Amino acid sequence: MDHSNLKVMVREKNGKGVARSLRRAGHVPAVVYGGGKSKSLSVSLKDVEKALHTHAGRNGLFDLEISDGKNVKKALTLVRDIQRDPITGKILHLDFFEVSEKAKVRNRVPLEVIGDIPAGVKKGGILDFVIRELHVECLSFQMPDHIKVDVSALDINQTLHVKDIVLPPGVAVLDDGNSVAIHVIPPKAEA
Repeated sequence: MDHSNLKVMVREKNGKGVARSLRRAGHVPAVVYGGGKSKSLSVSLKDVEKALHTHAGRNGLFDLEISDGKNVKKALTLVRDIQRDPITGKILHLDFFEVSEKAKVRNRVPLEVIGDIPAGVKKGGILDFVIRELHVECLSFQMPDHIKVDVSALDINQTLHVKDIVLPPGVAVLDDGNSVAIHVIPPKAEA
């Protein structure tokens, strides 16, 4: 998996006022966690949006170049959480998690439906997501942006369980395999 480089600055001050002034200046407050410690950061909104929209995506690896004004330290990270404005969708805060290319990491990965319209939906049924993301574990460079799920064969009252989802190589699911992920429910009866 490719890495995206992000230049970030250490920030000494925290709080809502600091976060607001960072955002006004075109930056996003962020935190990197690793080795039992956390460090408050500031990152350019433009840079982080570009990195998230390119190959790296939501679960891509980020090489952070962390500058404190004097020294630059590199850290290999995954995005653990993105807080967005519920109305505008603009990024408000990021959490990065420091990883090693040799150690397994856990993250939540969204499901992406592929294939034709499910057979049951063509008959009037409703495709219902019970689970929209899977909790997975793999080496950091194997972390997928999303997991593709073909639901075209699902008929009314048919269910796709977590154990039925085909995972990319090296990726293990941590959720209960017997949990329902997606099913097609019958059309609602006319009242």
